[in-house]
Amino acid sequence: MHKIIPYLLPRRTDSEVFLTKSVDVTRLLEYVSERKAVEGNNVSLFSSMIAAMVRTSAIRPALNRFVKGYRIYQRNDLIIGFVSKEDYGDDSASHLVNVTFDPGDDIFQVSEKVYGKVNASRRGDSTGTDSAVDGMANKPRWLLRTAMRFLRFLDFHGWVPKSIIKDDPNFASVFVSNMGSIKCGAPIHHLNEWGTNSLFLCIGEKYDKVVPFEGGFAVRPHIDFAFTVDERIAEGVYFARSIDVFTRFLEDPSALEEKFRGDNPA
Repeated sequence: MHKIIPYLLPRRTDSEVFLTKSVDVTRLLEYVSERKAVEGNNVSLFSSMIAAMVRTSAIRPALNRFVKGYRIYQRNDLIIGFVSKEDYGDDSASHLVNVTFDPGDDIFQVSEKVYGKVNASRRGDSTGTDSAVDGMANKPRWLLRTAMRFLRFLDFHGWVPKSIIKDDPNFASVFVSNMGSIKCGAPIHHLNEWGTNSLFLCIGEKYDKVVPFEGGFAVRPHIDFAFTVDERIAEGVYFARSIDVFTRFLEDPSALEEKFRGDNPA
C-alpha cells in the first residue's frame, strides 16, 4: 500500500498528520543543571531535546524517510535543521542551520555539534544556503519566478545542487523550531513541498502543570511538543511509538550518555 500512496497523495501538504505531546521535564531540568555544573560540556535544555530526537531517529529509522518524485526513500544521513538568530531583536539576522549527526552520537557529541554550528551562525558566518537565498532575492520577479520553477523541477528529480541545500532545514530529517526560546507555546506547523523534510517539531515554552502524584496532586514543569509528519512515510502506530521513545529519553536523559550501538533497547 505504501508504494502507491505517493500517487494517491502526491503533495506533502495533503499528507500532514499533527500530533502533540506534553512531557514532564522535571528530571530533564535537573539533569541539565547537573551537567552545567561540570566543566567541559555544552549540554543545555535545547541540545538535550535535540539529542533525544537524534536517538529516537536512530532507533526508529522510518522517521528518516521522505517522498520525492512519487517514490519513498530512506535518507542516508541523519540531519537536524533549525533557524539560528544572531540575537533576539526583531531585526536581527537569521541563519539556516543543518547539523549532521552520527546515529551513535551521545548527548555530549550532539551538544558539541549543535553549538559549534550555532556559535558560527551568531558570529555572522554565512552558509551556502544563506548565500544562495541572498543572491536570488533581489532579482527581477520574472527572473526569480523562472529560477524557482527550474529549482522545483530539479527538486522533483533530486538534482538540486548540494551547495544550495546543505544548510536548508527543508532538506533535513527533522526541522526543529524552538519556540520556547522566545516564550511562546508550541504551534502546529506545516510541512513544505520544497525539499525532503517529513517531520517538523515545534518545542514550546516551559510551564507548570498540576498532575496526579502519590494519591494527591503536584505541580510539575512541562513542555509541549508539536509534531507534523508526512503520513506517507510510516503508519500511525509507528509515529505513536516513536513519540513514546522520544518521551522516555526526555524523562531519563542520562540514557543518552551511552552511545547508540544499534542494540540499545528503545
